[in-house]
Amino acid sequence: MKIISGSWKTVLFLAAVTLPGCVAVVEDRPRREVVVVDSDRHGPPPWAPAHGWRRKHETFHYYPVVQVYYFPANRTYYWLEAGQWQVGVRLPSRYVIQEHKMVAVDLDDEPHKHHHKIKTQYPPDYFERGKGKGRGRS
Repeated sequence: MKIISGSWKTVLFLAAVTLPGCVAVVEDRPRREVVVVDSDRHGPPPWAPAHGWRRKHETFHYYPVVQVYYFPANRTYYWLEAGQWQVGVRLPSRYVIQEHKMVAVDLDDEPHKHHHKIKTQYPPDYFERGKGKGRGRS
């Protein structure tokens, strides 16, 4: 039997101590899934900065039955009362909003300035005539 000298003992000891720490552990990272949703909305995606398009075009909810607009970005309603357009965070109690009878319209200005055109496109009986089936986009 051969005796290992002191210097070799040191080398073997150091190798035994350091080599297990040098083993690389490769972990499987969870894969990130990218979901692409087809939409008829124009403009940049919601997470993109609003440099142009979204700043100029705002989406309003229009309820043709009661001819009321709602702007979700600042939670404001627009309605016609005695020939004058009113703006507020609450509607008068006589207005009943039916969420399923809403049309989303993209506008670049206050809704009352385009009301005649929107009312022609979406008359009060729009959903009863069978043209609107739930939420739509203009």
